[in-house]
Amino acid sequence: MAGGMAIGPGARATLALARRWALLLMVALATVPAQAASILFIATGNVPTGKFRVLAQVARTHGLNLEVRYLHKLPQDVDGGLFQGQDAVFIDSYLHDEVRARLARALPALKVPQLWLYEARPHWQGWPDDAARRLVSYYANGGRANFDGFLRTVAAQLAGRPLAGIPEPVVYPKTGIYHPRAPALVFANPADYLRWQGVDTAHRPPTIALLLHQQYIVSEQTGFVDDLIARIEAAGALAVPIYTSAMDAGGLTAMTRAGGERIADAVINLQITLNAEGRRAELAELGIPVIQGTTYRRGDEAAWAADAQGLALMDVPFYLAQPEYAGITDIQVTAATRKDDDSIVPIAPQAAAIVDKALRLARLARMPNAQKKVSVFFWNYPPGVKNLSASFMNLPRSLAASLAALRQAGYATESPDEPALTARLQRLLAPFYAPAG
Repeated sequence: MAGGMAIGPGARATLALARRWALLLMVALATVPAQAASILFIATGNVPTGKFRVLAQVARTHGLNLEVRYLHKLPQDVDGGLFQGQDAVFIDSYLHDEVRARLARALPALKVPQLWLYEARPHWQGWPDDAARRLVSYYANGGRANFDGFLRTVAAQLAGRPLAGIPEPVVYPKTGIYHPRAPALVFANPADYLRWQGVDTAHRPPTIALLLHQQYIVSEQTGFVDDLIARIEAAGALAVPIYTSAMDAGGLTAMTRAGGERIADAVINLQITLNAEGRRAELAELGIPVIQGTTYRRGDEAAWAADAQGLALMDVPFYLAQPEYAGITDIQVTAATRKDDDSIVPIAPQAAAIVDKALRLARLARMPNAQKKVSVFFWNYPPGVKNLSASFMNLPRSLAASLAALRQAGYATESPDEPALTARLQRLLAPFYAPAG
């Protein structure tokens, strides 16, 4: 061949084979997945662990490895090694000062994008402002669609891809009514909820309100709530599951009124009580009985049954003492934490008992006063057949006033004056002090 070198058949075969190997190598390299990005969540104990199981499932579909560390389980002297190998860090807690104090040695080493997710005080570094605000909105509103949008946005930002095509956050009202069968899960007002249920306020059945945290809906931890709803509905009653801020002293009242009328006969509280003073005033104005279902957080149903106390000492202030101060009664454990996935699940006999109690209270509230039977207990101190007293109280006079008020309210009772009541009560005590035989 003029001006060039002739290539023989053997050389051509070798060249063709080399091209095939090069092509195969290119295809192989193209199909090797890029190393998954790693993201770390740091949370405080108020955040359900089941939430992160849902997030981890969604994260895997977007090529993300998700890890969660709870603040109280970290060493007191934890350092920057906490963030090693992470591509982004998220803080899920409203306790910013507590987090900063525990991570005092670690935070100076945090150089990757970070986002503090508490919606009332979000803070970020290393994220574009619009992306950070979008991430906060996804996370605060929660649910599967929002979690998917959150993690798609994180994956796109870390990979340098545009956010086009990712749906905007689904924003839920801060106070509303939840139902697992509702098309949009929540209603912004009780009128819309009653309309969806086909209930006329003038002819509504016995109605039990459930007071819960929005966090349960956000984190898809509503199994124990759904169980209570099903039990109430199976009894022919109406459940009104209300979520509102634990610090808000008006949300429960707003969601239990429609058309100027109260639409609940009793309440089962499933919330922590933080604003005891505010809740106390609200419940007094609401004027219906409120009982409480509490979750055992140290294990499953078997662990609760074996626990001599049944409630951890650290839970007493916010799940026992403050609720009682606020006017909540009959506090009982109705749910526990499942071992395999840390979900909150009902303790069936306990859940049945609290629903039965709420339904009985609702029926009592709807009963005419004249049909109600009331027992009265009185002090006999110091001991003696003639002693009708309590500390700084004239018992017969007080009881006479109480009986008169009951009679005025429609109860079927006599209202004797103080001397007559004294004689009757002393006669009632006489058999107790009579000599045996």
